[in-house]
Amino acid sequence: MKYLAKIIFGREQLLKYHNDETLTDCEKIINVKNYSFETRLERNAFYKGIGEAIGWLEFEVIKEFEQKDHKDDKKEDEDKFDYWAFIYKYYPKYHQCNSVLLSDILTRKLGGEEISEEDEEYIKDWDIRNELFEVDKELLCKAFENYFNINYPENLNI
Repeated sequence: MKYLAKIIFGREQLLKYHNDETLTDCEKIINVKNYSFETRLERNAFYKGIGEAIGWLEFEVIKEFEQKDHKDDKKEDEDKFDYWAFIYKYYPKYHQCNSVLLSDILTRKLGGEEISEEDEEYIKDWDIRNELFEVDKELLCKAFENYFNINYPENLNI
């Protein structure tokens, strides 16, 4: 997690900022700075240091936010199980399965996407989320059963 901050330095520039006056290009270059900190502790130490060095009246943090590292995103992506890739690979006759088609329709409906009028009529009284859960659970279970049978076939000699 990174911490980003934008700080304005200078009493006159702060007055302009608070009065919604535009800073000149020169003032922006000299008096407005962006900082990036790897940890919250580093950010807090920096704030404390500049506060002690120049006093709180001469600068102000005008924008501050946390930013996820791309490393965190990759780690999070690696931890996610892509069950559709698994179903695609191990579900028997995936491309001929009506449950796969139904799952796609329900997913699009739940996501607010447009579906055909016939499909709308067919699912009009359904609890979409619950039905999707049941369909996907059944697909995943059959795919897992097929995966298990491929990787650990029954040994009749045992």
